[in-house]
Amino acid sequence: MLRSYWPYVSLAIVVTGIATGHVAVGVLGFAVGLACGGAQLWARYALRRVTYERIVPEDHAFAGERVGVTLRITNRKPLPLPWIEAHELFPESMIRDGAFDDDSEFQLKGQVGILGLDWRTSVGAYERVSRDVELRCPARGIYDIGPTLLRSGDAFGLFTEERTESRRAHVVVYPRTIDLPDLGLPSRRPSGERSGGLRTYEDPSRIAGIRDYTPGDSLRRIDWNATARLGKLQSRVYDPTSSEHLLICLNTQTVIPAWAGSHPALLEHAITIAASIAREAYDERFSAGLLANSTVPEAKRAIRIPPGRRPEQFIRMLEALAVITPFVLEPLSAMIDREEH
Repeated sequence: MLRSYWPYVSLAIVVTGIATGHVAVGVLGFAVGLACGGAQLWARYALRRVTYERIVPEDHAFAGERVGVTLRITNRKPLPLPWIEAHELFPESMIRDGAFDDDSEFQLKGQVGILGLDWRTSVGAYERVSRDVELRCPARGIYDIGPTLLRSGDAFGLFTEERTESRRAHVVVYPRTIDLPDLGLPSRRPSGERSGGLRTYEDPSRIAGIRDYTPGDSLRRIDWNATARLGKLQSRVYDPTSSEHLLICLNTQTVIPAWAGSHPALLEHAITIAASIAREAYDERFSAGLLANSTVPEAKRAIRIPPGRRPEQFIRMLEALAVITPFVLEPLSAMIDREEH
């Protein structure tokens, strides 16, 4: 009541003191008005020039790792803040594993799978305060941290101001990878032809030499200069291609028909295999790409990453595998037919 009607209460006390001739009552009314006015003005400017930062130095991690988050409040004005509260939201799966000695500060906030951290502190003039929180990465996916509600006010707690920091932080958790021998894949060469095998792929720009023409050689292979010089048909011999191309095709349809649902464990196992092959391709410096008949959040087309050898190619494939959904857009065979070239 005092927060809304303090001017009238203060004025009533002052008038009563004057009418009754009690100076102390009038001074009291004046003091109440001065205190309430100052407190309201203090609260009005409490969150002015106050910045809230959510710092995630490593916003990409593998399943099973931990990431640190720093919460920082900076007061960029001469007015101190005797108290300020930050109510931050975290995914419950990144907290509830016994990682915290005292997790009583994290409470349910009315949303399924969401826990809130209530951080209350004080900030002096031109001061910065921080708090570190360690989070676990339980499984592949993308995890949102935030939004944040800031609340502060005057030193007496009579008046408060609130502000919502809607910007969120994201942590992308990659699927785990396993060494290929430990996967037990039935294929003897799961990554295709390797060094020492058949020279299946040749690079026309790398001529190794010439040989006599044999029936079945393409006309494009014939070296006409050497043929004119030797008087008989000569065919070029090419070196193997300098880079091997690997296209990882992931079928996310785990149940037939697709509309019947999905098998989560089977899907996760398939994603783990795809990520493991992608890591092997990166280590072997293959030109690797990814094809999957599913989609990622906020996308309406299937996953298609053309083969490449750029340093960020492996990260692109891991990010796509991290957020892949069980929703099947079309049969994988149709996508492979389009990519046959």
